[in-house]
Amino acid sequence: MKLAKGLNRRIEKFKKFFYVYTSGLNHKEIEQLLKKDTVDAISYFRAKTQIDEPSSQRSSLGTFFHTAKAVFISFMMQLTPARRFFYGLGVAGFLVGLLNIDPLLMLASFVVLNLLLALELVDKLTTRDELEIAREIQLNLQPIHIPESSLLSIATFYKPAKVVGGDFLDVVQPRDDRMISIVGDVSDKGISAALYAAYTQSMFQSFSQTGSSPSEIFGNLNGLIGKRLREGDFITAVIAFFDLAENSVTIARAGHNWPLYYCARTRTTAELKPRGLSIGLTEDELFSGQLEEKKIYLNPGDLLLLYSDGVTEATDSQNRMFETAGLKSVISASANESSDAIIGEINTRLRNFVKSDELQDDATMVAIKVK
Repeated sequence: MKLAKGLNRRIEKFKKFFYVYTSGLNHKEIEQLLKKDTVDAISYFRAKTQIDEPSSQRSSLGTFFHTAKAVFISFMMQLTPARRFFYGLGVAGFLVGLLNIDPLLMLASFVVLNLLLALELVDKLTTRDELEIAREIQLNLQPIHIPESSLLSIATFYKPAKVVGGDFLDVVQPRDDRMISIVGDVSDKGISAALYAAYTQSMFQSFSQTGSSPSEIFGNLNGLIGKRLREGDFITAVIAFFDLAENSVTIARAGHNWPLYYCARTRTTAELKPRGLSIGLTEDELFSGQLEEKKIYLNPGDLLLLYSDGVTEATDSQNRMFETAGLKSVISASANESSDAIIGEINTRLRNFVKSDELQDDATMVAIKVK
């Protein structure tokens, strides 16, 4: 009887431990671990090697082991020298203990390997905490209080795909008769992209106070930021420059997605396609020479949508993109709604399309509707 009670207590303890250990685990996390995280990790370490992509789809067993060895060495070389040394000792000790059936040596090696895992985990958690602070700062940089206007109704949306993102948006009103909005996207990802985005947004706020046109603002941005970008990096953006006195908007884009304009009179949605090169790709004179502006006179019910490629390039389970056609469809169906409702409807349609609350890339939108 006592033996049965003791066994039951152990079973209950094991159940509690198993429950705590697996808390929060679901099939989506397992699927992401196997299909995405592992593949991304191997791709990362492979990129650190000098291995070329296989010339054919059918690789030999020797090629597989050669690649596996190179990826493993690449993984070890990412450790600090001291941790790499103890990792080697731990692996060697475990193998020797396994061959010689030495439980004590295997246990000591197990402790060493788990200690190294704990140290790496602390580094990751520290970095994550710093990223959370960066995320909070980046979100606080987004416009909280949109300038009010008797002519325009404005709604915004911003969601980074990771902790921090490379998209940015802003809406400023330097004068009573002027409203200026920008949506942009930095080519890089992660912390570096977030820093560039914050810097570009702050410079936009400064230049928009004195700029007389979107082309002038873009010219100043390229002249200042283009010299500070790393080689290969660039920034795309689109500016909507509203003249409230004459009910008009002037659009200029620097390599960004074509904004969408819904005309209430004709009930049609068109892509606005002024020419423009990305910030940081060329010198000032060539950059300014390629910029083109498009001016539109507005009527009640008209809508302008600025967005980043994270919206149109969102994909479903079959790798089909939401595309501009998806945005046009939502606008056509909800054109009579407010700008907030239109943004909400786009997000609902996106979630239903992707079947997830998470997107593959940063998603940013500014919807501006004429009252």
